[in-house]
Amino acid sequence: MQREQPLIVKYIVYLVFLILLYSVETANIPLEVFGFRIDLLPCVPAAVALMEGPVIGGVIGFMTGMLYDVGFIGVDGLFPIYYMLFGIFAGAISMKFLRRMFPSMLLLSTCGMMFLGLIRYGLSLMIISKVPFPLAFQEMCGEILLTIVLSPIVYFPVRNISRRFEKIV
Repeated sequence: MQREQPLIVKYIVYLVFLILLYSVETANIPLEVFGFRIDLLPCVPAAVALMEGPVIGGVIGFMTGMLYDVGFIGVDGLFPIYYMLFGIFAGAISMKFLRRMFPSMLLLSTCGMMFLGLIRYGLSLMIISKVPFPLAFQEMCGEILLTIVLSPIVYFPVRNISRRFEKIV
């Protein structure tokens, strides 16, 4: 029988994984494929919420939003709120309707990225920059498809962390 490890260790490992992924994404190397930016951070709260539920999904979502704000990517203060609500909602949906498997994480992260893309378009691109919707939608869909292709990089480590720290009965 394996010795149980405290849950806080599991949550710290999730945070270390999130920070590691953030540091790789924000390094000075260009992470683009066919002109679309690689952004795997939205997959982290989706995967953690799928494995752990709404509370931990909300905490990891809040931390993801904080990292976005640290990188000066969007409007200050909105990303932590958005990703926290996304983590809570994704965890609640996954506890009630979804199984803990890869297609469920794809569904959650795709819907979250689509919703965030529409919020970004409505709040900044349409009003301030006057970008036409088809152009913004093309960029948004390209980034989402690229994220879908690369999302196993996030899902499998999160699943392994979750399984590693499960309680043995």
